[in-house]
Amino acid sequence: MLEVLVALFILAVALAAVMRNLTGAITTTGALRDRTLALWVADARLTHVETVTKWPGLGTGHTRMREDGRAFVVRTHVVRTALPNLRRVDIAVRRAHRSDTLMRLVGFVRQP
Repeated sequence: MLEVLVALFILAVALAAVMRNLTGAITTTGALRDRTLALWVADARLTHVETVTKWPGLGTGHTRMREDGRAFVVRTHVVRTALPNLRRVDIAVRRAHRSDTLMRLVGFVRQP
């Protein structure tokens, strides 16, 4: 009887370790998914600024975008550079309900 109790205790400890590792893997997978989606959103926003906007105005703007059913807030900050016909575009993406930035992307736009 004592041997069965010891075996059950060892099994319980092993299962707890497996569950902890699985929980960590699931959390990591979710974080990587969110960062990948944020990269796609940032890239789409930068492409929009490069192709649709003829010459982006200086300043900061916020846009809401959706990707794979998730809402993101995109901050686009346009600043001057040392070259008068070139502007720097800083893009930061976060989840709509969170304050931490998931992805940052920097690009440069030439005046047409």
